[in-house]
Amino acid sequence: MKDYVTENDQILNEWKQFNATQEAFPNFSWDGIINNNEKDANDVNKMWSNAPIRFLFITKDQNTKEEDAWDVREENVDLSYLFNRNLVYLFYGLTHIQPMVGYDDFTNDEAIANYNESPIARINVKKQAGSSSVSNQVLAKYLERDKDFIIKQITNLDADVLVCCGFSESVADSGNLILNFLNDNIYHFQREVDNWIYYDAERNKIAINAWHLSYRGVSSKYFYEELMIAYQKFVQNHPEFLESHRK
Repeated sequence: MKDYVTENDQILNEWKQFNATQEAFPNFSWDGIINNNEKDANDVNKMWSNAPIRFLFITKDQNTKEEDAWDVREENVDLSYLFNRNLVYLFYGLTHIQPMVGYDDFTNDEAIANYNESPIARINVKKQAGSSSVSNQVLAKYLERDKDFIIKQITNLDADVLVCCGFSESVADSGNLILNFLNDNIYHFQREVDNWIYYDAERNKIAINAWHLSYRGVSSKYFYEELMIAYQKFVQNHPEFLESHRK
């Protein structure tokens, strides 16, 4: 069994050292496979290794509000924050897609329990912590500067559903710098359902072109339902995708 957790830590250790040489005030945020219910590393690794479908949420950077960065893997998800609420609700919907579950058909407690008990990974492509927003120009700089580390971390995690959080109409191609990065460096995603679902048929993996999890241009319910309708269309066209990817 591959040791995803140890390899992820090794990548982050090297990345942290590199980051310290590039930043005037290094503030490195750790991330990877969520430590569900405080399982030890062996339990987390076994859970991820055996997960029928691995879900990875890829976000821009950590909003520390000018304080020290923290380890995303040990985060307590407080649903009073829009980012966290969208995260756990979207994850619940993605893991309960057959049949699709409506936004109002489950509770906060159910969403949090699903997040704490199901295999999920979360990473930021910019490990140097930030604030409430990061421009596309700055994000593009970090995507290029830290390209090799980002590729190593995403390749090691080997997720099946990659939720790319950062759609912006001002960005070319997919409209998402993170999704564009994946396509330029790792995968060969093709648009499959509207501009929501991209599919790499050869690797049997999908990328979801999502807004930032703190995006306020639409309601959380609209965000959830539009994404789930698109994902449901995809699995109706590719029912085999919901079968275990661990063979």
